[in-house]
Amino acid sequence: MKRRFLLGLILTSMLGSILVGVGQAEGQTSGEPKKRPRYSIRAKYDDRTAKVTGDLSVKVPVTGEPMTRLYFHLYPNAFANWKWGKESKPEQPGYLKVKNIKADGAKVVQRVKETLMEVRLPEPVQPGHSVQVKMDYELKLPKGGTRLNQFKNTAFLAQWYPMLAVKDKEGWHTDPYTTTGDPFYSRISDFEVTFEVPEGYRLITTAGDYRDPVMKPVTLRQDRVRDFAAVISKDYEPVEGKAGEIQVNLWYLKGMEDVAQELHDAAVSGMEFFSKHFGPYPYNEVDVVLGETGYGIAGMEYPGLVTSVDKIPTRKGERPAVNVVAHELAHQWWYAVVGNNQVKEPWLDEGLTTFSEFLFMQEKMGEDERGLLVKAAERTDQIHKEKGITSVEPLYKYSDPIYGMMVYTRPAAMMWALMDELGKDKVMKLLSTYYSCYRFRTATTSDFIRVANEVAGKDLQPFFDRWLYFKPDPKSEKQKRAS
Repeated sequence: MKRRFLLGLILTSMLGSILVGVGQAEGQTSGEPKKRPRYSIRAKYDDRTAKVTGDLSVKVPVTGEPMTRLYFHLYPNAFANWKWGKESKPEQPGYLKVKNIKADGAKVVQRVKETLMEVRLPEPVQPGHSVQVKMDYELKLPKGGTRLNQFKNTAFLAQWYPMLAVKDKEGWHTDPYTTTGDPFYSRISDFEVTFEVPEGYRLITTAGDYRDPVMKPVTLRQDRVRDFAAVISKDYEPVEGKAGEIQVNLWYLKGMEDVAQELHDAAVSGMEFFSKHFGPYPYNEVDVVLGETGYGIAGMEYPGLVTSVDKIPTRKGERPAVNVVAHELAHQWWYAVVGNNQVKEPWLDEGLTTFSEFLFMQEKMGEDERGLLVKAAERTDQIHKEKGITSVEPLYKYSDPIYGMMVYTRPAAMMWALMDELGKDKVMKLLSTYYSCYRFRTATTSDFIRVANEVAGKDLQPFFDRWLYFKPDPKSEKQKRAS
C-alpha cells in the first residue's frame, strides 16, 4: 500500500482478435497441484460511463474433499458504500455486480454480502474433478478509488473481476476488505482475458502486451499468476528496454519526461539485480506505470505490472522515485512468484521486499540507509511494550503507521541483522533457496524459518523469535539470572 518512501516520514513523525502475451512460466514445481484454476474473461471498457462489462468463466479443480460451494471476492463493492477514512473516500462510488451465474450449465443459488459472494453448487463436486462456473458482470469504476480508479483518460483495473477465494487446509479464506495493507490472498491461476476498448487506447497488463493503440479486440494469455491487473490508457507513453531476455517497459505521463529514462534504467537494473540474487524472473515482460493510482497508493504490485510515483519528497527536495520502483519490482519475487497469505502474515512479502529494496539501493545506487532500520527496530520495541503487537499478526490488528513499522521496516532490519550473523553470501543463498522451493506456491513464516535453518546449518528459531515475535533471548535471560 503506502510504500517505503512514506515509511521514512512515518518513522520521522514517530520518532478479429490479436493474440499476444502467451506467458512462458517455469515447469512444474514440487508440491504444486497439477491443476489450478483457469479464468476466461471478456471485458468491454466504456470510457464515457466508466464501466467494464462482460462475462467470466473459471474452471476450478477440486481436491481434498467434495466441494459444495465456492466463494468469490467482489472487492469493487467496497467503493459502493465506503466505510473507511473520509480522506480516502472516492469522489464517485463504484461497484461490481454479477448475474446469470451457472455451475456446469446449471443455475445456482448465490448470496452477496458486501465484498463477498457465496455460490452454492447444485450438487457436490468430487475430488479429482472440476467445476466450471460462469457469470456475467458489470464493473463501475470509482473516481478517486484506492487502486481501482478512473483518472482522465486512464482506467486502473486492480482486483476488478470476481476473484475466486482461496480454499486450503484451513478452509475458505473469506477475509473482508480493509484499507490497511493488501487484503488480497489469491492462488496461482491461468488467465485468458479478451479486452475490447475504445479507439486509441493502449493496454498495459499482467501479460505480455501489444504496445500500440488497440484497434480491435485483443486476447491476452498469462499462465501461473496470482492475479490479472490492467491499465487502459490514452495518456501513457512507454520507454522500452531489456533486462537480459525480459522486456521491461516504463509508462509515463506528460510532465514526467525528466525522470522517465532514469526510472526505466533503475527498473532494468532492479530486474537484473533481483534475478541474479534470488532466481530467474519466470515471465517474459514487466511493466512499470508511473502516477498515483488512487488515494495513498504511492506504489503497488501486481504480477507482471507495478505502479509507482515518479518523484518522492525528501528533506533535500524531490527526487526520482528509484527506491519505490525497486521496491515494487522486488515484489515480483516476494508475492507474485513466492506467495504468502498477505492477510495473515503480511510481513513475509513486505519485509523481504523492503530488505531487497534497501539492498538494491545500497549496492546499485550507493545509498546506505541502514540507520533508518536501526531506528525502526528501536521504535518497534517500544511499540511492542506499549501495545503487545508483533510483526506476525493479521493485518486487521495494525493501524496504518504501526503496520508500516512492524511489517515493512522491522523485518527488513531483521534481515540485515541476519547478514551480520551469517554473512551476505549465506543470506543470499537463503533467499534464492526459499525462492526455488516455493515459487508458484504459498509459503508461511515457518517455511521461511525452516529454509533459513537448513541453509545456515543451525537453529535460528531464537533469532526469529526475538525479531518477529519479540520473545526474549533465552541466553540473555539466562545470563541476567546468573548475574
